Amino acid sequence: MTSIVMSQETFNRLRELIYTRSGLEFPESKKYLLESRLRSRLAAVHCRTFEEYYHFLRFDPQREQEFTELFNCITTNETFFFRDMAQLDCFRHMILPQIIKEREKTKSLRIWSAGCSSGEEPYTLAMIIMEEFPALTGWDVRILGTDISEHMLQAAERGVYGPYAVRHIPPRYLRKYFTGSEGQYTIDPMLRRLVKFSVLNLFDSMRMRTIREIDIIFCRNVLIYFDQEARKRIVTDFYHALRDPGVFVIGFSESLNGINRLFRPMPWNKTIVYYKASAMPAPSMTVAGSSNHRIPQSVNGSAPAIQVTHQGSGQRSSLAPSGTESHPVSAGRMWKRKEGVP
Repeated sequence: MTSIVMSQETFNRLRELIYTRSGLEFPESKKYLLESRLRSRLAAVHCRTFEEYYHFLRFDPQREQEFTELFNCITTNETFFFRDMAQLDCFRHMILPQIIKEREKTKSLRIWSAGCSSGEEPYTLAMIIMEEFPALTGWDVRILGTDISEHMLQAAERGVYGPYAVRHIPPRYLRKYFTGSEGQYTIDPMLRRLVKFSVLNLFDSMRMRTIREIDIIFCRNVLIYFDQEARKRIVTDFYHALRDPGVFVIGFSESLNGINRLFRPMPWNKTIVYYKASAMPAPSMTVAGSSNHRIPQSVNGSAPAIQVTHQGSGQRSSLAPSGTESHPVSAGRMWKRKEGVP
């Protein structure tokens, strides 16, 4: 199988097909990467050449399932808990206090981690909320994690992590919210119930439009895998998914310059976040330049600081499948649908 070579013509066809379905870009420099990652799929579907595999993806009755496997193969999934602390400090000190003040009447908070991989980011946000915000006691707090890779979301739901993923978790958080030690760490069921997971292709505008009434979106180190036109389309969908005011957080190496002028950039300490706001006040919680406003390295070992309201059993909730519901649905309906709530 390793002797099979992808021709330039087939590479062009495959990358165009992948782009059409997912928005993921494979430039010429990544031809070998695509070739090496897809070899295992040739064997799995009994194709002798990449040309046969291309025709399988175009015409075989099982092609939709194979696209799921293909996306599992070609996406990069390196992540860990408490990644990019400056952004988490901003979440804790500026973003959440402002959003909590805005939502005081409804006592509802919706957070979306887009491109969440195996769940480290949404679980990190859940830990911060549980420990740092007793003001949210009794609120309806929900965190949604989405990814194009079904395999990664299955890992997120299992909630079992190795030493690499947990290496930056403050020790007391690790003891409080995980069981096990050394080789494997299992997330506490309490956190698992707070986060729902769903397979979502960010390039699928029909399904993106079903997500509404979100307060905060994290989409870090994801947009870099798309070309400029795909980024514009995806970011526009994010904009419409947010309430007003709402907050959009992207990776340190990413920028919305030339992509979207609707968001208002807001610098804070060592990072920049983006606001959807018709009239957002200047941040009152900013501690720019401060180095001691960090997520605490120790927390008390008792029960969580808050007990939030959540629904369901921790199973992955399902967004509306393409073609079954074309009109926008609220975040509440999205989270409740799998649980049988109308």
